[in-house]
Amino acid sequence: METSTSTISVQKITAIHAGRVLALADVGLILDGVSLVIHGVQVRADASKTEITLPNYRAPDGSWKTAVTLPDEVRGPRADAMIAAAMEAGLLVEKALVV
Repeated sequence: METSTSTISVQKITAIHAGRVLALADVGLILDGVSLVIHGVQVRADASKTEITLPNYRAPDGSWKTAVTLPDEVRGPRADAMIAAAMEAGLLVEKALVV
């Protein structure tokens, strides 16, 4: 199995508070030395869950499609970095566990 390195950074996060969408972010990725930026990554949250979603577009049939597909090995760490950045910016807070 071949391994590679990747670097993930949240370059900018902007609060928008539009329904469940709390913020939009620009996420930088360096995959095997190739640098790219994904604009419009969404931080979405409500009382029951928090989601980090990649940019979407409306297809000709009217359905919403994901504009960028990342491998599973990158998606989890990207979401972790986004949640940490949103917490640091005060957009998300850690939910207390009720026992």
